[in-house]
Amino acid sequence: MTERHPHEVVLLRAGPAAAPEEIAVIRAVGLLPPGWTSAQEVSAGRIRMLIRPADAPGEDGADAVRGWLARTLADGSLHGWRAGGRAGPGAGGAG
Repeated sequence: MTERHPHEVVLLRAGPAAAPEEIAVIRAVGLLPPGWTSAQEVSAGRIRMLIRPADAPGEDGADAVRGWLARTLADGSLHGWRAGGRAGPGAGGAG
């Protein structure tokens, strides 16, 4: 299996009806496909995730992460959360 660089995803709380950050991050992690790993950083109204998708031939993982993000935000358990960052290689020297 090839080591993947993490892809950064930022979720932002878009309204008062949205689940609290601590609940939303658990829900988001629970929706990760089998074999994917992540690290999370939670602050008021913001969740930063560094996601490493499982190995998939011919992909750098960005398309898979974007697909996961779209499915995750469509899940009713994350109503009131929106994407606030990019699904791309992690920033800040990660990976």
